[in-house]
Amino acid sequence: MKQKELSRWLKLIIICCALFGLLFCVYVGPQTGKEVLLDSEELLALYKPFIAFIWITGIPFFLALVLGWKICTDIGSNQDFTVVNAYRLKIISVLAMIEGVLYVAALLYIFAIGSYHTDVLVIMLLILFFAIVISVFTSMLSYLVRKASEIKQDNDLTI
Repeated sequence: MKQKELSRWLKLIIICCALFGLLFCVYVGPQTGKEVLLDSEELLALYKPFIAFIWITGIPFFLALVLGWKICTDIGSNQDFTVVNAYRLKIISVLAMIEGVLYVAALLYIFAIGSYHTDVLVIMLLILFFAIVISVFTSMLSYLVRKASEIKQDNDLTI
């Protein structure tokens, strides 16, 4: 697979992720909140903070997608192993960890108030799991891209 083709495929995947993220922030999150929070009188006051939380946690997600798009653009122009891309991957790792911390805080809050719903817990635990996995893998990729960049730079100097 050529680099331009790989870049296009990766950009298509990023577009799909953005659409799913938008769907989650606009429809799935609010709909789940309606089903869980609006049915209970004691949890009714948590509906608007829940929706705000969903939107706030969308910010790191969409920022990471923008950085991923920039990396894909660099891959398409044969600038894949650069220090800039290693730095972008490191930022994506930090953004994923911020997402994870936000969801850990939300889980702790839910357990503290003592009223939780299994659907919400499953969704939050899945998001937390994926945030940790993404953070670990992008951190490793950042290290590898930085090392590859150093090797490439050394090779360019010796030729």
